[in-house]
Amino acid sequence: MFGPFKGLFATEEEQTGIRKVYVFNRYPEGITPHQFPDNAIKTSKYTFWNFIPKNLYEQFKRIANFYFLCVVIIMLCIETPIGPGTTMMPLTIVITISLFKQGYEDYQRHKADNEVNQRLVSVIRHGCLQQIVSKNIRVGDVVKMECEEEFPCDMVLLSSSDEEGSCYITTANLDGETNLKILTCPEETQGLLTVQELHGLDASVVCEPPNVDLYRFQGRIVFATATNLDNISAEKSLGSSNLLLRGATLKNTKFVYGVPVYTGKDTKMALNQAQAQYKLPSIEWKMNMYILFFCFVVVGLATVLTIIEFFWEVQVDRRALYRTGVTYSHSIGGFLNDFFSFIVLFNYVIPISLYVTVEAVKFISSYFIKWDMEMYHAESDTPAKANTSDLNEELGQVEYVFSDKTGTLTENELVFRKCSIEGVKYWTNDGILAEEDTSNPTDVSGNQNVKDFLISMSLCHSVFTTEYQGILNYEASSPDEKALVEAAAQFGVKFMASSRNSRKIRVEGHLDRYEFCHLLPFDNTRKRMSIILKDPTGKILMLCKGAESSVLEICTSGCTEVTRQHVDDYAAEGLRTLVFAMREISPEDYARVDQMMTDCQNAIRDRDSKEQITFAEVEQGLCCIGATGVEDRLQDGVYETVSALKDGGVKLWVLTGDKMETAVNISQACNHFTASMKLHFLTAKRDPESCQQTLNSMYKLVEGTANSARPSPGYGLVVDGTSLATCLEHCPDLFLKTTLLCTAVLCCRLSPLQKAKVVRMVKEYKTNPVTLAIGDGANDVSMILEANVGVGIYGKEGRQAVRSSDFSIARFQYLRNLMFVHGHYFYRRIATVVFYFFYKNVVFVGPAICFLFMNGYSPQTIYSELQLIGFNLMFSALPIISYGLFEQHLPPTLLYEKPILYKESAKTNLLAVKYFVSWMMLALWNCFVIFLFCFALFYDAGGFNYSQRVGGLWCYGTVAYICVIFTINIMIALKTRFWVWFTHFTIWGTLISFVVISYVYALWTNPNVLWVHETNDPTYVFIFLASCPVIYLTVFAVVVLCLMPPVLVMLLQHHLYPMEMDKFRRYDWASLNRSDCSSRFDFTLGQYIGLSCAGSPGYAASTEYQPLQEDHTERATSSSSRSKEGGEGGVYGSVR
Repeated sequence: MFGPFKGLFATEEEQTGIRKVYVFNRYPEGITPHQFPDNAIKTSKYTFWNFIPKNLYEQFKRIANFYFLCVVIIMLCIETPIGPGTTMMPLTIVITISLFKQGYEDYQRHKADNEVNQRLVSVIRHGCLQQIVSKNIRVGDVVKMECEEEFPCDMVLLSSSDEEGSCYITTANLDGETNLKILTCPEETQGLLTVQELHGLDASVVCEPPNVDLYRFQGRIVFATATNLDNISAEKSLGSSNLLLRGATLKNTKFVYGVPVYTGKDTKMALNQAQAQYKLPSIEWKMNMYILFFCFVVVGLATVLTIIEFFWEVQVDRRALYRTGVTYSHSIGGFLNDFFSFIVLFNYVIPISLYVTVEAVKFISSYFIKWDMEMYHAESDTPAKANTSDLNEELGQVEYVFSDKTGTLTENELVFRKCSIEGVKYWTNDGILAEEDTSNPTDVSGNQNVKDFLISMSLCHSVFTTEYQGILNYEASSPDEKALVEAAAQFGVKFMASSRNSRKIRVEGHLDRYEFCHLLPFDNTRKRMSIILKDPTGKILMLCKGAESSVLEICTSGCTEVTRQHVDDYAAEGLRTLVFAMREISPEDYARVDQMMTDCQNAIRDRDSKEQITFAEVEQGLCCIGATGVEDRLQDGVYETVSALKDGGVKLWVLTGDKMETAVNISQACNHFTASMKLHFLTAKRDPESCQQTLNSMYKLVEGTANSARPSPGYGLVVDGTSLATCLEHCPDLFLKTTLLCTAVLCCRLSPLQKAKVVRMVKEYKTNPVTLAIGDGANDVSMILEANVGVGIYGKEGRQAVRSSDFSIARFQYLRNLMFVHGHYFYRRIATVVFYFFYKNVVFVGPAICFLFMNGYSPQTIYSELQLIGFNLMFSALPIISYGLFEQHLPPTLLYEKPILYKESAKTNLLAVKYFVSWMMLALWNCFVIFLFCFALFYDAGGFNYSQRVGGLWCYGTVAYICVIFTINIMIALKTRFWVWFTHFTIWGTLISFVVISYVYALWTNPNVLWVHETNDPTYVFIFLASCPVIYLTVFAVVVLCLMPPVLVMLLQHHLYPMEMDKFRRYDWASLNRSDCSSRFDFTLGQYIGLSCAGSPGYAASTEYQPLQEDHTERATSSSSRSKEGGEGGVYGSVR
């Protein structure tokens, strides 16, 4: 904002990149107290004062709303043929509905904020413990929290009731992880457990500024706070294990004390609550394009008619045909007045309630996902959930699915199976550890090499223990670590406890204590972790474990090559592998290492880069001692789901950080790679030229097969992270073209950022395919946010993926139901809803436009104000909402079992221009039919009823209006294939209510209307027309003639060029048991809305159905491509 002067206005924290917090806010003399944000939480969007202007601004950013606002302004400024109320009232109702909806949602957010802000908290102030509300907490206060309380801000842990100075927390509100985490306090403050002891604390916390990373905190606590370093008595480094995060809950600990360092909007939870980038649904973009098209049509038509009217008036100098005393002005003002009058007259071409209706349909439909019992996981009591309703229809258009492997395709429940120790293979057999190559397995856990390896397994980890009713439990954030610790305990080396200074294990009944020195934690760059310990004999050991690619490269001794081969063997069997290494550190080396580690931990700026340099220097010269192989089995239903995705025309890409051999084995097990598929490998390609040559030869081979008429089993491509980085940097276009021609792609050893880059690469391809990313862990969040549709799985590694996703499910197999049933329905329903809105409005305005050519081009409406207001609000709203919610052109069971139906629907762009044109052709046909019949009825006509009175302008308009209402409502009835009581109620109820309201309105405005028939007053003409038999015949003839073309085209298409779903429908709908309401979808839906299956087709697939043969499927696919011009997406293909 301030450009080059920005630094002049920056705070000290912004200038230095360091935050300094004084405990109890005891600032030294000469230092100005810092102004940190208060602890008030604000997730609401509006305030009492800005709600209306801000909400109106947001609503009028929409094209349709802004257009109608301009029309209302025009109507207020000029003399128009239609009163401003006819547009102002519908616009006001639409805006008010959205305003109340968003206002209610924001009110709920205000209530939630107040509940948090008014929560009582204990704080030490003025030497005593006081109760204050949460929003009044200040940075620097000392806060006391008790067991089961939720932390109100981000605090550095000072002391704990636990003897070891530790406490247990859960972070389920932050990342969804329900397992316990252990935090520790500095040794210097561990014993400060009373108010008096804490009040004497003189210290400050120096840390980094607020950031969004939940798992990172860099700082130090400085004791004996003074203004210069000479007076500092001690300082202690702080990390993420010392920070109590807002939203976390204290567990298994009586109380803790902490000093807030981040409050309010600076807390990590608040920073992570920033809204993700909005994903624009394709349907909204196309809706805007069609609305813009109609805006241009309205302006163009108004311009043409104004010019025609001008020349007509010049050539024919006469007054209005049906209004006496009105003369025309040929001035510029008169020209503009006529132009804007035409704009007002045609404004109903644009559906004012389209946005509200689509949003309502999508919002209510999103609950059907939650109510579907087929996607409910009983074991974890987890239903499927739509976190947003904006992307429902995108589920029906997916072309590429990007899936994680671990926890998504597999269970992520790891079981120790095999290990390699000093070059010898071992495996588990009936609960014992035995050599793999022996015919008579015997327990080898007493072997010294085996024992040393098991000791490494039980010490090198981040697992901690909890005890409940005398039973020792292991808590871990990683299932791998827990599986290894449990395996070591099973074979005689049991991990017992850990503290800030030691770790205890029980070996053969003897308790050994290892002094803890330093931990080099795991990260995605190094892909390994190390721990430095001092054993009971005084030896200093460094134990290391991690991926073989990162550990073996730093090993200088041991059975490196044999272990590498064994790791490859385990990976080929589908096991997840880790390599273990160690080295002994001399006291002299340890002194240097200790100083380096301490310097890194005390650093605040660039701590990460300094740690990487230090870790790389410390983790050298290791001795390889072995490797482990743990099994992670496939989830139930994964094989069938992957097969169905392929049959449905969806390409699956597996993106994983796992080893290539393991990933390939899993891909083959889940049918991602088939036995007949030809696999190509693009691995370890660091040289751009070599990488490009490999891709070129691969592309020529794959392209040649793709263009060949002979069937091909398909090609699979395996890419590792190294080669992917080279491809994306030097030859991204060639890489993309090659991968898109492959049947299946597997990318292994990828970082989270690389996963997102792969998704973005495919998403931004010239055809703009709809992409879906699915995963269960924090490393999948980036690709979930990048894809058009993100699906999170409730995994065992937290809830980060679920919280960032658009939809969440408990198992990968539910993706089939989510896409093939719900996505299929959503897509087809919404496409019809959008086009039907444009269709009905064109039919409504068309007769009025045609009438202009018969009245001297004067902008005169033929509809009364009641008719104009009621059209969108009362007489055409509910039937299309019912269709958008409940229509089922095929049973859900059939959609689930026949993936080819999804392929046909997804490949057909149901919102394409050709389908829009087909709807508009039908609308124009309806307009001409209604106009010609009404014009012929009133042209040189005699009396209509017993009074022999001839109708006037309003009679003509009312007859046209009646024809429009009956035509558009019966049109949606013809398109409806699945009838429930709500469908009957909305369609037939709308028609009945139209007649009743018209009668009641006429009687209410003038009780004498029954015996005084004034045909020149629009409020009287309905009852007059009701007494005319010819009107009933006219309406019937108009409706039949209007809807005859779509019926005829549908019959011709279904018999001559049937699509695949037409063939399935021909078999299934005729043979379904109409009284069978046992379907999963109908059962759950019926619980909530009381649907009746009486007289409606059931859901269950017929047992009499004969599936199509293989050659029939191929012919159906070709016929599908031939019939797309008149396919299900158009108005003709869907009419029964």
